[in-house]
Amino acid sequence: MQYVIAKRSILWGFVFLFALVLAILVNQYVVSLSIVSGTSMRPTLHNGDRLLVNKWELLFGNPHKGDVITFEDPEEKGRYLVKRVVGVPGDIIAVKSGQLYRNGHLAKEPYIDVSIEDGDVEPTKVLPGTVFVMGDNRHRYASRDSRYQSVGLVPYGLISGKVEIILWRPSLSAFL
Repeated sequence: MQYVIAKRSILWGFVFLFALVLAILVNQYVVSLSIVSGTSMRPTLHNGDRLLVNKWELLFGNPHKGDVITFEDPEEKGRYLVKRVVGVPGDIIAVKSGQLYRNGHLAKEPYIDVSIEDGDVEPTKVLPGTVFVMGDNRHRYASRDSRYQSVGLVPYGLISGKVEIILWRPSLSAFL
């Protein structure tokens, strides 16, 4: 009897260990959950939104224009920012009179609801292995992004994943 109990305990221990290792691997390399803190991505994302972040896609490819990504804050290790990719390697990004220009052409940005209020940005060439990111909230000082030296061009190595879906938005919750 004790032999059977010991055998089952060992088996359950292996099952638990396998499940734990699998969960860690999935979180590290496949998908993770993230919570938005702040308003830099309004109107697309709201403070408190729960996001599903796809890490798998960027293991084998690079971000594209329009992708919403998460990346480690270059100034504060362990803190992550969420922004939209507006420029990929080779693009020349500029801001003139409240409008974003990509390669000399006015960029179409249906996801924003206001002109860029932070002033002009001189043409910046996006270097290989980096992306130019901006928050969707273009009100003055609303987003710390590639326009500012504290973030600058984001190297691929700092990108943790691509936001795929809003799992839950607390502002839509209501008590009955």
